[in-house]
Formats: sequence, structure tokens, C-alpha cells
Amino acid sequence: MTGCEGCRGALVDPAVLHGLDSELGDATVTSAFVRKYVAMLPLRLSRLHHALDERNLDDAVDAVLSLKTSSDMVGAVCLRRLAAELEASMNLLPDGSHLADLVPQLSEIDHHVSDTIRCLESPSR
Repeated sequence: MTGCEGCRGALVDPAVLHGLDSELGDATVTSAFVRKYVAMLPLRLSRLHHALDERNLDDAVDAVLSLKTSSDMVGAVCLRRLAAELEASMNLLPDGSHLADLVPQLSEIDHHVSDTIRCLESPSR
């Protein structure tokens, strides 16, 4: 696993992608899947920021679930864990008017995106 202090030592778990390679029997399909994840990551984060800014709890939950599940599928364990924590925090809110309180958690996710992408795009992943 590739290190990340804020995520207790792991940004990406290459074993997840190696497992996907084995399951699919074709590393090129896995590589295309990773490229699609990386390309969609800014959109997923933008949706999440927009939902928090607009205080829309339903959209925020949908966006964080998208981030969490897609991150899990590519082995982006840091982003997956942070998204799961954000989702749990959302579930504790009485309504969307308190979504602004979660901006620091979203900032933590933002902080790890570039390094996660770099790890996923590394030839040695």
C-alpha cells in the first residue's frame, strides 16, 4: 500500500486492482476502469461540494455514496475511508441546514485527491 499519514498509512491498495485484473482476466480493462475513475473524480467532488454549499442532504448523500463506492472499487482506500466517515457524519445530521459543519471533512478528502490520482496512475501500482 502507498503511504498517507492522514489516512493512517494507505492511499491505494494495489491488491484491489490486481484482484480486478485476475477477475476480469485483462489488465487493459482494469486500466480503463482506473482512467474512468480518475476522470470522474473531479465531477464527483464537485457534486459533493455543490450539495454541501446548497445544504441539500439528499444530493450530498448520493454524491458521497458515489465517491465511496467508486473509490472502493479501485482500491483508493484513503478516499473510501474518508467518504465513509463523511457519510456517517451526514447520517447524524438532523437536516441539510447543518451540512456546512461538514466542510472540514470534505477538505480532508480534497487534500488527498492529487496523491491518490498519482498513485493510481503510477505504472508500479
